[in-house]
Amino acid sequence: MTEPHEPRPPSDLDAPRSNRVALLIIFAGFLLVLAAIVGGLVIGRSAEPIGDAFETVQGACRAAHDDLRAIGPIGDISATELAARVDLETARLREMLIEFGAARTGNSDGQRALEGWTADWEQLLDARDAASERIALGEDPDPWLPPSEAGGVEGIDGRIDEYARREALTACTTDILEADNLDGQRTYRDIEE
Repeated sequence: MTEPHEPRPPSDLDAPRSNRVALLIIFAGFLLVLAAIVGGLVIGRSAEPIGDAFETVQGACRAAHDDLRAIGPIGDISATELAARVDLETARLREMLIEFGAARTGNSDGQRALEGWTADWEQLLDARDAASERIALGEDPDPWLPPSEAGGVEGIDGRIDEYARREALTACTTDILEADNLDGQRTYRDIEE
């Protein structure tokens, strides 16, 4: 037979269950606040602001837009003429990228992001060059837009535009600059400020 148990002295574990639950909720709340602070610091750092380079980059895009708009509409032209038009536009966009190279963001994260974005533009322009060669040969250039190396369903143009929107570079999207348009009419919409 077993001996009866002696009553144990009261302890904190005997506190009402509601007190333990309240302490657990407070502790969980503290962890959430801590996670939000740490997450905010990490996310804030990864936003990679363009900072000091904004005026240089926006100005380069605006100048390219104005120059491309001045070329005028595409009429009824041959494949060779269309290829020459695409080459002319691409050359002007490459000049824009040279101006990006002179831009300094004032912070290392922002500079790396700007350089990555510029590399995305270079990839898009390389694809335009290859498509132009196919157009000149009378071949269908589609599909010509390269996929984003970052993954996802959008092409590289989507990645370029995402950065431009995040940094408020209203003159620098592929649709404003018609960089994603090979054989359609060019509209070169007005740039929204």
